[in-house]
Amino acid sequence: MIPIPSSDPAEVIVDRQERSLIITWRDSHRSVYPFDGLRRDCPCASCNDSRSQRLNARDLLVLSGPVLKPGEVQITNYRPVGWYALNFTWSDGHDTGIYTYESLRANCPCQDCAGAGAAQ
Repeated sequence: MIPIPSSDPAEVIVDRQERSLIITWRDSHRSVYPFDGLRRDCPCASCNDSRSQRLNARDLLVLSGPVLKPGEVQITNYRPVGWYALNFTWSDGHDTGIYTYESLRANCPCQDCAGAGAAQ
């Protein structure tokens, strides 16, 4: 049986200088999520609808607020949503995405996790 990785965070750090979200999980795994990727992959209904209508869904999309280029978007505020997720306010004014810990852990961008996902 393959062990299921923990989706329970031990520590959450928003590093605005490095422009990354860092989560250390209860199983000691450390995930580092660049802001551009988090914003681009926002899970809210508006962003999902917009991504489904575009040919290149990997582009950064700003739905409102100032137009930002990759490398410019910042998390200006964040808050926990219950015990299961995080919500961010982005520098482009967007704030409706709820990023579940389960989806964040499942989409860990580290080399070990990315390699494990490709092997499945």
